[in-house]
Amino acid sequence: MSNKKQIQKLRDYAELAWASYGYFHLADKDYKPEGWWNKDRERLEQFAKQYNNPKTTEVELESIRPTYIDILNIEYNSFLDGDFTPTQAKRFFSRYDLLIHQPNTESGFSATLFGEKRKQRNTESYLWK
Repeated sequence: MSNKKQIQKLRDYAELAWASYGYFHLADKDYKPEGWWNKDRERLEQFAKQYNNPKTTEVELESIRPTYIDILNIEYNSFLDGDFTPTQAKRFFSRYDLLIHQPNTESGFSATLFGEKRKQRNTESYLWK
């Protein structure tokens, strides 16, 4: 393997590891943060306020959710903790699909599984049920 290919693989692995720390559960429309101590409620409120205009109702504000790209985007770092540039986040999700995300459990376990789109075209193994 050439040095260039090896560096590219290392960069890809680092980017995958980096992206796996995203709060992807915030993009789920069914996710409802419970309790006053839950920081997710604050994160979602701050994100929704960016779209606030006089015609937006409370119900509409509650339904505004970040996309996967928004979650990784550094422009929302103050409340979504994203560290990718906007183009880097778009490029990442043009290459990978988020297959499964398990947010932090009470024991502190969390996991994120990505699948490479180009490799999924020829296999059905990515269809998890």
